Amino acid sequence: MSTGIGVLCSGPGLELYALIQAVHDGRLPATIRLVICDSQNSDVLTLARSNGLQAAFVPRGAFHANIDGYERRLLEMMREAQVEMVVLAGFARELGSVLNDAYPGQIVGRDLCPVRLVSELESVLRKKLFTVVG
Repeated sequence: MSTGIGVLCSGPGLELYALIQAVHDGRLPATIRLVICDSQNSDVLTLARSNGLQAAFVPRGAFHANIDGYERRLLEMMREAQVEMVVLAGFARELGSVLNDAYPGQIVGRDLCPVRLVSELESVLRKKLFTVVG
C-alpha cells in the first residue's frame, strides 16, 4: 500500500532529492504525486520533472497577503493529484489553517534536514500502514 504525498518546496531541492531516493529505494511506502515550489529560481522543479514527477510553480506573491487564497490553490492542486499526506521539504513558509485543517496530523517535515525528514516520514508512514493493516 502506497500513500500519495504532495511535497511543498522553496529551496534548492536537497530534501526532495532525499525523498525521491527513499521512495525509489523502497524505504518509503509512498508515491510522490505532486511537487509544488514557490520559488521560480529553485532547482526543485527541474529535479522533480527529470524524475517523472508532476511539478508546479505556484508563486505566493500572486496572492499578495491572502494566505488562505494561496493555500486554497495548493489544496485544489493536491486534491486533483490525490495527495493524502503533505511533506514540507525545505518549504520556507508557515502554513495557515486551510492546509492544516485539510490534512490534520498529515503534514510532516517542518524544519528538518533531509535525513531527518526521510526518517520522520518513514516512521509516520509505517505507523499509518500498521494502523490500516493491523
